[in-house]
Amino acid sequence: MADLIDADFNQNIEINNSINNNTNKQTSEPRTSNTQNPNEQNNSEKISRGGSFEEAIAKEVTKETKNKIYKSWVDRYLCCFNWLKKYFQIKSNDFFSRIALSIIPFNRKFYPMIENSPDFYGPFWIYTTFIILVSCCGSLARTIQGFRDYNFYQEFIPIACILIYFIGFGVPIFITLLAKLFGGKTNVAPTICIYGYSYTIFLPITIVCSIPSSLLQWVLLAYAIFSSTSLIITSISFSISSITKGKSIAINVIICIFQIIVFFVLKLYFFKHMNKDIMNKDGNDAMVNNSTTTNTNL
Repeated sequence: MADLIDADFNQNIEINNSINNNTNKQTSEPRTSNTQNPNEQNNSEKISRGGSFEEAIAKEVTKETKNKIYKSWVDRYLCCFNWLKKYFQIKSNDFFSRIALSIIPFNRKFYPMIENSPDFYGPFWIYTTFIILVSCCGSLARTIQGFRDYNFYQEFIPIACILIYFIGFGVPIFITLLAKLFGGKTNVAPTICIYGYSYTIFLPITIVCSIPSSLLQWVLLAYAIFSSTSLIITSISFSISSITKGKSIAINVIICIFQIIVFFVLKLYFFKHMNKDIMNKDGNDAMVNNSTTTNTNL
């Protein structure tokens, strides 16, 4: 009986050992496969990594292509404005020093300052500020004088823009072409810069001209035109010194003619001093119109 028990016990031990051996073989097989084929595992990792790398490259290429297309579009349609960038890059110290020198009549230090580094930043903002001031102060002068015109700005501002921007940018181009035709060494950019900064003197004088005094307006505007014209002629004389005296005088006369036009337009239109008889007549006409409208309504 004891022998049978021992045999059964030994048989169970052998069965358990065989089961353990089978499980150990099953678990050891993938480990040995991994250790036996490390190249396959590395290849799979490289493939996975390569896929993400290719996706990143594709994204960068797409982004770079879009940037190139955008830049080409900008260069194609806005290439005419690229050359203007350097003329709007100016330091604040240079800007204020140019303004300080531009208000001095017959100043021969202004042109050497802007000869090699002209800018359009100052002229553009000087003209724009001048348009705003002349519009507001002209309207204020007319209001103080008792002349109320509600359509004033609709007619006033477009005329001011056309006049000032044409004188500021169109006349310098015309003067440059004329000087080159006569054999001068004038360039467009310095001439535009000279004209722009020469109108700095008009900014404070325009504010004072809002006072409805005809004599004060005549005196102040005459001084502004004198100061501006003297700066333009003195500065341009550096670039037209190589041409003959008669041709240089002709250029200066043309400059004076355009400046005189600006003077009379400013005085007789923007700062028009109304007479009392005209004011009374306008007031009577307004009263008559109001009375006729009320009668028709009744």
